Amino acid sequence: MKENISLTKISRLHIAILIIMLLAIYFLVNYPFRFKVTPLLTYVLQPLLWSTVGLYVWYLPRVRPAGRLRFLPLLNWMALSCAALYLLLLMVGGMLEGIGRSPYSFTPLGITTNMILVGTSLIGTELSRSLLVNSIARRRPNLAIGLTTAFFTVLSLPLAKVSVLQTGIDFIKFTGGLLLPSISENALVSYLAYLGGPLPAMIYRGVLQAFFWFCPFLPDLTWATRALLYSFTPILSLAVIHYVYSKESREHRRKSLDRENDVLSWTAISIISVLLVWFSLGIFPLYPSVILSDSMQPGIKKGDIVLIKKVKDAEREIRLGDIVQFRVEQNYITHRIIEIREIKGVKLYTTKGDANRAPDPELVHPEQVKGKVIYVVPKIGWAALFLKTLVQEMNLKAQN
Repeated sequence: MKENISLTKISRLHIAILIIMLLAIYFLVNYPFRFKVTPLLTYVLQPLLWSTVGLYVWYLPRVRPAGRLRFLPLLNWMALSCAALYLLLLMVGGMLEGIGRSPYSFTPLGITTNMILVGTSLIGTELSRSLLVNSIARRRPNLAIGLTTAFFTVLSLPLAKVSVLQTGIDFIKFTGGLLLPSISENALVSYLAYLGGPLPAMIYRGVLQAFFWFCPFLPDLTWATRALLYSFTPILSLAVIHYVYSKESREHRRKSLDRENDVLSWTAISIISVLLVWFSLGIFPLYPSVILSDSMQPGIKKGDIVLIKKVKDAEREIRLGDIVQFRVEQNYITHRIIEIREIKGVKLYTTKGDANRAPDPELVHPEQVKGKVIYVVPKIGWAALFLKTLVQEMNLKAQN
């Protein structure tokens, strides 16, 4: 790059040309209906195109990042630390859920071609990101980071997977497995590029890509765990980097500190909200349920929330005395197992509410059991009960 210049010196024409080049690469690689994916396209044409993008950005005058030059080593160190934390969490998840073999080639030729492909893509992408975010960030940095995040998120989504979304489950898996992780990573990397230019962004993504492409064994995570880690780890890293950098640079006065607290607060609220939605959808092995009656007093009261662990094989996992949730027609009941019978080789359960005088009239079959209670959170389900009662009253008034 040439010497530093003001943000307004990069012409709109240069920015437009760069965006067109990036979109051309995206459609060339991700439009399988016209272009057949071949080794020539993947390992020759793509590196050439990314090298062209990198050289074009390098030729343009340099746009200075918003951060101070003396804090660049701090940003590089934080980018490396956040990437290392990400890998640590992935490996912990792998130890809990399993380790699998990498799908990539580990022959000398395979390693070499993959290094060229990954390296040129990484350099071209991060040079472009830094130029774009800092070219429009002079007066509206938040808008610049948001637009850059959105643009590179679109470039990271494969069209082939977008085109086959049909059911709600497909959309949930796409959102949790691809869209949210991509938004999170691009938000973090765009913020790094805004503060420190392409180098800290390259460090963060370079460490992760080196792990995924060149490690022979990778964590074999479930979809829910993978979506959770891929989505929230970059966002938490973004909040930490923002806090540490602001504190170290001593740039935050009272107004800036208030904005910082807002960022951290909204990040925490967003994480908690999405987690609650995912738990409620039953994506995880654990899910919450609100108790709607007094049949399990005194241990579980109306308005309590119980945390239920799903069971895959009720005949093996359920024991006498367990509190289980089971389905009867369209309703879910949470009662205790007081007797287990075996009829024609099948275990059947007699259930009873602790506060009820008599057992439930019907035996429960194993396929009716959804899960067993492992924890009780008192009283916080009253809000859900209030809303349910309010909706019922409104429906009754509408019918009358």
